[in-house]
Amino acid sequence: MADLRAGIVGAGWIAGTHAAALRDLGGVELVASADVVPGRAEYEDWRVMLARERLDAVLVCTPPDVHREVVEGAAAAGVAVYLEKPVAHAMDDALALRAAVDAAGVVCAVGYQYRAISFLAGLPVDAALLLGAGVSDTVQRDWLGDAARGGSMVLERASHLIDLERFVAGDVASVSAVEAGDAVSIALRFASGALGTVVVGRAAGGPGWRLELCGDEGTVTLELDPAFRAHGAGLALEHDGPPPLRLSLACFLDAVARRDPGAVCCSLDDGVATLAVALAAQESAQRGAAVALA
Repeated sequence: MADLRAGIVGAGWIAGTHAAALRDLGGVELVASADVVPGRAEYEDWRVMLARERLDAVLVCTPPDVHREVVEGAAAAGVAVYLEKPVAHAMDDALALRAAVDAAGVVCAVGYQYRAISFLAGLPVDAALLLGAGVSDTVQRDWLGDAARGGSMVLERASHLIDLERFVAGDVASVSAVEAGDAVSIALRFASGALGTVVVGRAAGGPGWRLELCGDEGTVTLELDPAFRAHGAGLALEHDGPPPLRLSLACFLDAVARRDPGAVCCSLDDGVATLAVALAAQESAQRGAAVALA
């Protein structure tokens, strides 16, 4: 079978990371990219790229407030989509782009890379308390910190841990949050009755990212970025295979090749559900009150 032909929309930091991954993966060729900044990519208009290039898949690596129009355009062209997180900056946009994907029947994956960790199925699912923390620096982008564009610490960074805690504990019933500068603290109450926390901050030389699952049998600690291992309560698990970010992309490409929308690591439905929780946390921080999810 011929290699898949892929394009990238957006030519910033994460696009470069994905471009390097595509070059290392078999069965795919990166044939074009688009970016609004002149000289950064082959095309300045992603619409022209979609019209001129014969693409099987497109990686959407733009700021979140641009996601909707790009996904809708790709879906209308019958092109599969790997969508960087968060899904969108607002729920209306997220629902609209999901409707476009569903109507077109194209494969769509969301870039919550922790979903690709190989040992997730071996984690306990009955934790009464989930403690997530992520403190590290990140690459500066002009939209990072701009909540109106989807660049808040909640949507851009904390949503990684929100998504992972949702994977372990299920639906979230209510959220409360406080935010100060580049730091945010979120409390989650799950429909199961479990409680979760997500504390995220931006600091050079920070302790990194981790999730602790506390239950009757003890505490399991997940080390995230770059170790990806879990230990405690009788468990000793190591991630097997390429780094989760690369494995998530490989999973998407395999799903595209097999034309199987259900074979991605993180589905669009899950990405939208995580966005709902993150937006509720953002609203809670702004209002100073807990927010219930329907």
